[in-house]
Amino acid sequence: MHSTDNHSRIDSSAPPTPKQPRLEEAPKGVSLGREVTVKDKIEATLFHLPEEIHAKIIRYLDFRGVTALTRVCKQLHKLVKNDKALERAWYRRLPSLNQYQLKTIVTTKDEQQLRDWLKPFADIGTIGSLIKQQKNVYFPVQLVFTNSKLMSQCEKFKLVEKTEITRTRPRSITTASFSTDGRHVVTAGYDKTVKITGQKPDGSWIETATVSHGGWVGSATFSVDSRKMVTGSDDRTAKICVQEDDGSWDVKATILHNHGVTSASFSADSCHVVTASLSNEVKIYSQETDGSWEAKYSINHNAPVSSVSFSADGRHLVILSEDNNATLYSQDDGSWKVNATIHHDDIIYYYTFSTNGRHLVTASADHRAIIYGLHDNGSWEEMTTIIHDYWVKSANFSADGRYVVTTSDSKAKIHGLQTAEWVLKDTIQHQEVVTSASFSADSRHLVTTSEDNTARIYGLQADGTWSVKTTIRHEKRVVLATFSPDGCLVVTASADKTAKIYGLGDDGSWLEKATIQHDEGINSATFSADARHVLTVGRDGRAKITELIKKIDERMSIKPTDDRRPLEALPAEMTLENE
Repeated sequence: MHSTDNHSRIDSSAPPTPKQPRLEEAPKGVSLGREVTVKDKIEATLFHLPEEIHAKIIRYLDFRGVTALTRVCKQLHKLVKNDKALERAWYRRLPSLNQYQLKTIVTTKDEQQLRDWLKPFADIGTIGSLIKQQKNVYFPVQLVFTNSKLMSQCEKFKLVEKTEITRTRPRSITTASFSTDGRHVVTAGYDKTVKITGQKPDGSWIETATVSHGGWVGSATFSVDSRKMVTGSDDRTAKICVQEDDGSWDVKATILHNHGVTSASFSADSCHVVTASLSNEVKIYSQETDGSWEAKYSINHNAPVSSVSFSADGRHLVILSEDNNATLYSQDDGSWKVNATIHHDDIIYYYTFSTNGRHLVTASADHRAIIYGLHDNGSWEEMTTIIHDYWVKSANFSADGRYVVTTSDSKAKIHGLQTAEWVLKDTIQHQEVVTSASFSADSRHLVTTSEDNTARIYGLQADGTWSVKTTIRHEKRVVLATFSPDGCLVVTASADKTAKIYGLGDDGSWLEKATIQHDEGINSATFSADARHVLTVGRDGRAKITELIKKIDERMSIKPTDDRRPLEALPAEMTLENE
C-alpha cells in the first residue's frame, strides 16, 4: 500500500487531553498503552470531502489497500464499489501485455457476443446487470475482473474439445501458441507448414490459413496486436503474414537469409520484425504507412546467431550467438551499435528481458546466470552473477521486475532486487531435475515443474520468502506449467499424457478443476487470454483446443445487487487474509 500523510497518525505522540466536565459516560479503550476516550457523533474528516476527492485518494492504494478499505465501513465500501476501485486496482497489478490481452477480449465483442461469452459461467441476472454498464468507461476492467472471480468460484470445469490440429507424423509440431487476443492459434512443424486456426463468432474453431515453406519451420509467432504473424524456416526464409479485413491471412513479405532462419519475432508495438540466421545475419523489417514491409537495417554479427529479440521499448536488441556470447545492441540515430557483451564459458541456454526492458538475464551451461542492468545514460552493466552447482537451464523475471528465478539440476533459486543488486531470497529443492519455473502475472505466485513427477505452486510471503501452496502430482515427469493471464489458474503438461488444471480457491488454496487427456505425452499447455480455452500439444503430432465451462449442476454466481458478496467471494490470495 502506498503511504500517505496524515495529521492524526497513530504512531505520533498525542498532546495531553484537558479535563472536561463529565455529563455522561463516554466509551473508553486503550491505545499504545494510553487510556483514550472515544467521542460519539464525530464524523471522520474524510467524509466531509467531495466524492471526487475520495476517488482520487483511493486510486493511490494498491489492491490489498483497496480491499482493506472496503472493510472499514459501509460508506467507504460504497465509494469503492461506485468507482470500480477494486477492479481497477486488481487490473493494475498485471503487466501491460496482460492488461492489453484482457481488455481486448471485451472491446472486440458486440453485446450479443459478450452475452454468449459470459453464459458458461454467469447466470442471466449477472449477465444482464453487467451488460447494462457497457457504456461505463471501466466496463472492460469490470468484466474481466468478474470473469476471473466467476472462474475461481467454479469447483470443477467441464471440458469441451473444440478442435484437433493434426500433423502427418508424431513429434512433428515444433511450436504452438495463442494470439494475444486468444482468437487465433498458430502451429508449425517439421512438415514444412504453418497452420492458423481461428475462432468463429459462434465459438467454433476452423483452419483459416496454411503457410508453406521449403523446409521445416522452427518458429511462428503472432504480433501483440494479433493481426500479424511471422514464421522462420530452415529454407532460409522468414514470412510476414497479415490478416485482412475479411479474416483471411496473406503473405506480405518474404525475408531472405543465406542460411536457415533460427529466430523471428515482432517488436512490442507490432511494427517491426527482427530475424536471425546461422549465417551471422540479423535483419530488421518495418511496416510502412501503406501496409507494406521494407528492410530497414541489417547487422552482420561476428558469429552464427541462434536467437534475437527486441526489448519491450524496442530500443535494444539482444543477439545470442554460438560463440557463447549474448550481445546487447542499442539504437542510436537510426543505427544499431554494440552496447555490451555478456560472455559465458559454455553454451547459453536461455535469455530474457524484464517486462520493463531495464534488465536482462542469461542462463548458461557454465553454471552461471548473469543479470545486466540498464543505466539512465543508456549503458548496460553487469549487476549480479548467480552461481549454481550445475547447468543453468532457464531464467525468468517476475512481471513486476522485482524477482528472478533460475533453474539448475534439482534446484530453483529466487533472487530479489534490492537497490542495485539481486539478493538470494529462497531456494526451491525438488527430488529430480527442475524442468521449468515461471511467475504468475501479478508476481505473487511461482510454479515449478520437475522430473520427479510433480509441479509445485509457491506463494510470496510478507518477509520475501516463498512457501508451498500445493503440490500437483503426475505419474511421469512434468515438462512445464503456465499460469493463465489473470494469474488465477495453472495448467501443467506431463509425459503421463495429461494436463492438469488447478485454480485459486476461496481460502487461498489451489484446487484441481480438470484434467485434459492425450494419446501420448504432452509437450506444452497454455491458456488463451480469457483463460476459457487451453491449447495442448502432444507428442503424437496433435494439438487440441479445449474449452472450459462450468458444470451444469453448479449454480454459484456473483450477484451484483448484493453489496458485500462480490468482495467476500474473492479468493483469499486476492484479499488480505494471507498477508
